Amino acid sequence: MKFARPLVLLHTLILALASSCTADLRTARAEVPILETNAPGGDYGLFEDGQYVPEPWFMWFVLGELSSADDVDMTKFDYQQGDRFKAEIFIPGHEELRTFNPNIALIGPGLPPPAEPLPFEIPEGMGAIVATSDGTFDYFDIFTQMVYFPRAKIEVIMPQTGRYYVAVWGEPVGMARYALDIGIMENFAPHVLVRYPINWWEVRDYLQWGHWPVLLIPPLIAAALIWLMRRLARRRPIRQYEQITFAIALIGLTATFIVLVAQQTTGYGPHIAMTFSIAGVIALALAGSVVWGAYILTPLRERLNLREFAGDDQFVWVNGYAIHYTDDGPHSAPVVVLIHGFASSIFTWRRIKAALLAAGYRVIAVDQLGSGASARPAEPIYTTQTQAELVLGVLDALGVRQAHFVGHSFGGRVAMQIAILAPERVRSLAAFAPEAFATGRPGIARWVRLPILGYVLAFYSTSPWLVRPGLRFVSAKHDWITDAVVKGYAGPLYVRGSALSQVWQARSPKDGVKPVPHNLNAITQPTLLLWGERDPVFPAGDGTQLVRILPDARLHVFEGIGHIVHEECPEATQRALLDFLELSTKTHTGLSFPAQHQARASEASHTSNV
Repeated sequence: MKFARPLVLLHTLILALASSCTADLRTARAEVPILETNAPGGDYGLFEDGQYVPEPWFMWFVLGELSSADDVDMTKFDYQQGDRFKAEIFIPGHEELRTFNPNIALIGPGLPPPAEPLPFEIPEGMGAIVATSDGTFDYFDIFTQMVYFPRAKIEVIMPQTGRYYVAVWGEPVGMARYALDIGIMENFAPHVLVRYPINWWEVRDYLQWGHWPVLLIPPLIAAALIWLMRRLARRRPIRQYEQITFAIALIGLTATFIVLVAQQTTGYGPHIAMTFSIAGVIALALAGSVVWGAYILTPLRERLNLREFAGDDQFVWVNGYAIHYTDDGPHSAPVVVLIHGFASSIFTWRRIKAALLAAGYRVIAVDQLGSGASARPAEPIYTTQTQAELVLGVLDALGVRQAHFVGHSFGGRVAMQIAILAPERVRSLAAFAPEAFATGRPGIARWVRLPILGYVLAFYSTSPWLVRPGLRFVSAKHDWITDAVVKGYAGPLYVRGSALSQVWQARSPKDGVKPVPHNLNAITQPTLLLWGERDPVFPAGDGTQLVRILPDARLHVFEGIGHIVHEECPEATQRALLDFLELSTKTHTGLSFPAQHQARASEASHTSNV
């Protein structure tokens, strides 16, 4: 913390000083055009020498200057019939230019003859619309940080397809500079954005240079902080709290820069007191840190690719996606497939897997799509059916035709989906607190689906810092939540695309063609249900309801246990699972429980957690 605390203090001091420097300045609001410059002056003479404006339906600022009463600036562009056209003259807001009032004319095919003589001859077959202005008011543009005097304006629907021209002329006053605003839509094309700093610099030349030192302070300090971070990174690893501190500092400085720019005007707009300036900068810094911090911190957190995290090459390509799995035990033994739950991975099965291997089973554990070391596609395909099909695809690649399936939470739902879609592949089914009755995504998914905000929520909700409190929330017993366990559960969050995959899971349909809640009675295989009495996610009452629906099922409810039964009471869970698998393996040809167990399927049996 020796480095982070001084940086936070420095950042706070910068915000306070920057805000106090702008306390006596003024601000206003305005529409925001995108700039494109034309060389000042003109005197083009011939129409075809006019400055060509590409994409005139976008909003452009063409800068010009009239050097004499005979000077005519000409711009040209191509329009389609029926396109809306708008052109307006803006004069930089200097008092010496307040009386500068140039004329503007639209010239082209299909327009009426000019109502008054023009200082130039128009081409044959063309007409003209001429406009002047006799009034003035002050208009502040926040991007260019300038006050303008709006002047003549023309707005029509183009009568024909063809080339049109806009001419500007008039008696110059002072430096006689103007900006011609053409178009109706802002243009955020890359080539415009790349040129924007140059345009802004040229337009800012209309203002006083005394403002620039204040404006340059925040980006210079930001550059210094980036240099300092890179220098420290060469000496020792940068810890996560330092990364976050740097992000807050840089975003805060950016917010400070925006506020400074917004206040760099002449004497127009309401006065802003120092208190409100400081509060505004801090509020922008905090809001920016929360929103854009997610995007800045993503590459710092999600730094591993799939193989780097997995540490092996046990991947199968199923339907174009890399699915990670582990395959242990003798290949001649009965196969048990383990399917983890939401926001988990095959790490959750380490104890169950060890017990199954010791009992002589072949154990295949699969990382679901978007989890563990499996692919994280940015597509709305995270349905229960897709996950089931991918698990079956792994088994196909390994040559496994039939297996016992074990699933926890959402993994239990996937196991049930497999039993519904491919019953011939399932010898038995064991579901630990399965998600059986949900028909849609949880309420928070509506927010996670949103652009920008959804990713921010997904990023912070999947923070490794929240793994420990998350495990404690869903569990009734906490002694198993050690540092090593937390690290194991948090590991997949460092894989690239983890946060984004949560957004696309929220945007995906819940089920496929055979939704699990509506097809539960189709599951005829022997089914074991293990539940925690104090499960805060899916209550144990769901298990009682499932026993009534499933034709061949029994339920164990563990007293004093929460949602992750196989972690909170591992011995009792392993014993119940192994007994069930042994019985199912012996009787799998009939795929039913013996009579003494069938009688127990109608009611829940309570097993102590001791």
